[in-house]
Amino acid sequence: MCAKRIKSVLVNIGTRITGFRLFCMAVLTFCFSVQATGQLTARNADGKQATQYTNTYGNRDTIFVFNQIPQPQTGNLSLQQTGLNTFRWYRFDYNANPPDFEKLPFVTIENVEMSSQTNLAQGGYKVTVTPQGEVAPRDSFVAWLYMNPGFSFNLYKDDNGEVVWWYKYCDRTDFVCRPNTVQSSFTYYHPGRSQQGAFTFANRITFVMKSGNNTEVPISLNTQGDTQYLRENSPPYEDTPYYFRAYDMFGIEMSDDIMYRTIIPYVTIDTPVLPDTDPTSAPVPVKFTYKPYNVSEYVWRFGDGDSVMYDMENQIPDTVKHIYYTPRKQGYQMTLKVTSLNNCIFTTIPEMITVDDPWLEVANVFTPNNDGLNDYFKPQTVSLRGFEIWIYTRAGKRVYYYRGDDLRSWEGWDGRIEKSGKDAAEGVYFYTIKAWGWDNPPTRSPQAGPYSGSFHLYR
Repeated sequence: MCAKRIKSVLVNIGTRITGFRLFCMAVLTFCFSVQATGQLTARNADGKQATQYTNTYGNRDTIFVFNQIPQPQTGNLSLQQTGLNTFRWYRFDYNANPPDFEKLPFVTIENVEMSSQTNLAQGGYKVTVTPQGEVAPRDSFVAWLYMNPGFSFNLYKDDNGEVVWWYKYCDRTDFVCRPNTVQSSFTYYHPGRSQQGAFTFANRITFVMKSGNNTEVPISLNTQGDTQYLRENSPPYEDTPYYFRAYDMFGIEMSDDIMYRTIIPYVTIDTPVLPDTDPTSAPVPVKFTYKPYNVSEYVWRFGDGDSVMYDMENQIPDTVKHIYYTPRKQGYQMTLKVTSLNNCIFTTIPEMITVDDPWLEVANVFTPNNDGLNDYFKPQTVSLRGFEIWIYTRAGKRVYYYRGDDLRSWEGWDGRIEKSGKDAAEGVYFYTIKAWGWDNPPTRSPQAGPYSGSFHLYR
């Protein structure tokens, strides 16, 4: 028919150039007309999806979607063409072998520019268009109708609206949907090639979860039989409401909420409190203050081989004290492991406690004149438990001796001669020191002592 029309146009044109121009315009006009009016449309469809196959026009046919929620509805299709035409409507027969469109139309409408059908059920539909005065159809159009059944989405809860205890685990929580969430699909065929097999269109459902005041996050769907498990792989440490929302590709949305009562133990530890002076010199007493949540048992591991445990049968303190004696350059790792009534375990990040190596330094002068400055001869020590010290005159007479295991309480030599209590004369004095640390066996000499040396006494 196109060839006859083009030939007629060329005969009525006086020149080949003008005829060629009008030929191009006619082709463009015809193509535009097909694009504009040669498509099946559906009024009030909730969505549409292109088929996977390509039709004879090089386009993809359309799957029109009609949601059955909140109320059931039927489909409709319309087709408009230029001029008066006869429209014949055919249904797709899924039960044929092979499946194909029925041989006879279920309705024929003559001498109109547009044809519409309503109350259509799910399935495929074909419309042929025969211009007035012609016998054979000029065009054929196909569309598919999908009656979207929607889905059910209700969380399984106990009588208090909470997650049932047997769906709560230490490493995850399963939010269960019953009855089954529908992942609906739709089957269709390539017109004229149905023997090659069916195509499947799946209506994807997206699930998002929100815990507390956090933002929504997508979640995976774990299918086990007829029960759907929406899984949270990081259960919170406190009671938390959860909000779930599910929606498909065409606007159907469902939501539900549930309360999660935590079974996860948790504990926060304040910054360890160390001594104000010499905080890393042994012995190092440390105070740990902590706040537990949902805990039934505590096990403190101090990193030096010592540990302490508390449980619900004992009065659990809110502070724990421990003393570190033995020097360790790399420090001690203190951890607290807590256990809940459900036997879930949480272990804190290690706290590092440093204890310095033994060290001793002796000044070469002191002035015992009661001015409050340098009035005592006292070596500076780190991580030493005690020592022996002998002080002699230049002539070798001993003027002072001390031995003790509590250097922090020892004030030092005040410059008086032992026994007599008289002030020692100014001059040079000599000392010998033997020191030991807090380790076992004790460090007799932290720097390969005994120490020997001299110092000046001035008044």
